[in-house]
Amino acid sequence: MDKLIAYVAAIHGLAGPVSIVSHVTSHDRWTDDDVEVTRDETEYRFDNGAIVRRSVEQDRAPSDLLCAECWIDYDVIRHPDAQPISPARLTFDNACRETFWLRYHLA
Repeated sequence: MDKLIAYVAAIHGLAGPVSIVSHVTSHDRWTDDDVEVTRDETEYRFDNGAIVRRSVEQDRAPSDLLCAECWIDYDVIRHPDAQPISPARLTFDNACRETFWLRYHLA
């Protein structure tokens, strides 16, 4: 079984057992209750055939938080042959939690 951390690390430009061979990004923007919301979605294709999508959604509402709320999702779209990736889905509610998770699992 492959661990999702290896793919997330590669997405963040860190060396590891898998490499990104291509990626495609889409951008979307809309207004919700007078607040602008953006969503960036990138599908990453890896050298072993896996495909992982990273989505980041955030609003432009003013915030006093040190690490503003946003929604970051990782979804495994395609697993490599006979190698399931676990977990197949991972969600964070801000970039600080994503960074902490990445550092914790790479330590």
